[in-house]
Amino acid sequence: MLKNLKKAPSGTQTILRTVQLLKAVAERKEIGWRLTDLAAHCGLEKSTAYRIVAGLASQRVLRQRPRDRRYVAGPLLYELSLALPTHDAFKQAVHTHLLDLTRRLNGIAVLYLLAGNETVCIDRVGETSPPPLTGIGTRRPLLQSTFGMSMLLAMPKARQKEFLQPAGAKPSSGDRAAGYRRILQRSRRYGFGLNIDDIVPALTTVAVPVFDQNGFPFASIGIMAPTRDVPESRLASIAKILNERVRRLETEHSELIVELSQAM
Repeated sequence: MLKNLKKAPSGTQTILRTVQLLKAVAERKEIGWRLTDLAAHCGLEKSTAYRIVAGLASQRVLRQRPRDRRYVAGPLLYELSLALPTHDAFKQAVHTHLLDLTRRLNGIAVLYLLAGNETVCIDRVGETSPPPLTGIGTRRPLLQSTFGMSMLLAMPKARQKEFLQPAGAKPSSGDRAAGYRRILQRSRRYGFGLNIDDIVPALTTVAVPVFDQNGFPFASIGIMAPTRDVPESRLASIAKILNERVRRLETEHSELIVELSQAM
């Protein structure tokens, strides 16, 4: 992570490091972070992380939880989010559709937004076993999310290439990296985001993109369900139901989508 920060223009490194720390804290909103672990996760010296965290805590952006001394999000983050009412309006508009989808498809219905080269879960409805790794606030790189891949494959080829072949990037390795490659290959074959036991055993995810007024994918909705309940014969019908719901969303909330896409 520090490699990218070192390339940043002089005077902006502290800002980028601060954002990096905030994103890490948001990823573990329930567990929180010990300072040592947070610094290591972000590739920072402990003293550097402490100075940033102490400053953020003094402004209520972060807080140190009394019971375990871990750092978690502070109330100012919520207060600042009120300056983005369109995001909340979009989440509320989609929420009723997620409720219906989880009842209809018997799984967890999820909404993700595109966030630069990442995706962030902004709503989730339902429960299932095994439980997924995704919760509200979960942030993943585009290529480490079935929802992100559903958006990626709907992008223009030139934009896809930016994500698939970033300059100077080294191929990732390990079991989880291999799982993401399987998801991408399978999603290409089926024409929608599809994860079958690739990250969480016995859990299948089907995801489709939501498009803005220019035909660019800016969000994704999907369903997570036990693999035993999602035989291959059901996959196409689930994707069809999701796509039909997306078309309704795009029609019913076109003005909201325009407003949201302009704010992203």
